[in-house]
Amino acid sequence: MGDWEPPKENSLEALNHGMSFADGVEFDLRMDSDGELVIYHDEFVPGKGKLTERLIELLGTDELRKEGIVTLEDLFGNSDFSSNWQSGGKTVDIEIKEPHPKTKIRSVDHFASMMSKLDMMVEDLDVPDKSVIVSSFSPKIIPVAKSSGFKVPVTRLMPHIRSWGRFWRVKRAVAMPHFARTSVPKIANHLRNNQVPVMGMALEYIYGWPRWIGPSLPVGIQGRGLERFSKIRRGMGAFVWPAPLKAEKLLLGAGVSLVSDHMDPTVKVRPDGSPRWPRPASQPLDAEWTERLNSASPDEIGDTLNEAESSLPSWGEIEEERRFDIVVEQGKRFLWAGKEEDWKTDSRNGIPWGSPRIIGHRGAGGTHSS
Repeated sequence: MGDWEPPKENSLEALNHGMSFADGVEFDLRMDSDGELVIYHDEFVPGKGKLTERLIELLGTDELRKEGIVTLEDLFGNSDFSSNWQSGGKTVDIEIKEPHPKTKIRSVDHFASMMSKLDMMVEDLDVPDKSVIVSSFSPKIIPVAKSSGFKVPVTRLMPHIRSWGRFWRVKRAVAMPHFARTSVPKIANHLRNNQVPVMGMALEYIYGWPRWIGPSLPVGIQGRGLERFSKIRRGMGAFVWPAPLKAEKLLLGAGVSLVSDHMDPTVKVRPDGSPRWPRPASQPLDAEWTERLNSASPDEIGDTLNEAESSLPSWGEIEEERRFDIVVEQGKRFLWAGKEEDWKTDSRNGIPWGSPRIIGHRGAGGTHSS
């Protein structure tokens, strides 16, 4: 670890860092009392006043700006962020947050209004296909997206974590019964039936002892568990969090996309000593650079990574045949549904959802645990 100091989560600095350093970013979206979309995780701003006087949805944009909260318009209007996104290969995962019950705001109408505004803003930005997805812990997200004609793909995050509460451990405890009675096959089938291209879920569904709690045979990221997982997914994207560095290599090797808090550019190797390449999707390594990195000595890894960054093309710059080779290799390895020609056609519209990505959680990593 170096002396890198991560910028404040969900800030412009953090989001720009994650967008350039990794394959994209995840951030949290709320709507304030002025109808402005703002980027903020918690239900309320810090302070000692009454909770109802600090809830995001009950405060105006000017008040929130004084707290350092960024609007979505600020972010989309930032040339560094938008040009990175428009150039291809970067993914933006927007998590829509449900209002706190004390706001007395009807979530369905609130979500529909947010989606209407977001639809227009994304369309105006003209970003590549398969470069944005909207997620939420709320079970209402998919029905509202359907009824409102929302054009951006959505997914429901699992397990269900309530939209309010100050303590993350309490939220996790409340979510445990839902975790215990759901399973990866059930999640995948539900999402597939609703034409949802990505599953978003807690790491514990596929890694560690908690995956044995569920009602069906567990999946995993190695051996027979991975084979079951790949057959269940059939090319569906899988975004998981948290993404510990010690498991990163296995997760990517299983075709899993990571919502990661590890955005420190000074970290060049993982705990197992393997070199860490933070852009497997947006700037994929070829065979030559993979070999060079794997054969580099510990003292050489940093310089070799820097050289690869300046030498390798981004996804949008790669020749079509090379892109085809990448997706066909992944399709075979991860047991995607369909035929090679289907995968090639899909890749013309962006990186397939089943391709693994590293995405910066709240930009440059969350700076608190909730």
